[in-house]
Amino acid sequence: MIKIVLATLSCLMLSACSSDPYQGLYEGIKQQNESRRTPQEKAMTPAPSYDNYKNEREKIAP
Repeated sequence: MIKIVLATLSCLMLSACSSDPYQGLYEGIKQQNESRRTPQEKAMTPAPSYDNYKNEREKIAP
């Protein structure tokens, strides 16, 4: 329960510091997911940055 609260607070704090509010949210979720991955998983498939994610999302959107 405490981990969820801390992760939520981290997401909110990161979103307040960004010009794009979704970037902070993305980074908070990315950090939370990274903490659950093994070092081998991190090395084999690194998580994309927000800019890469945003570019891919814009390519798909009509």
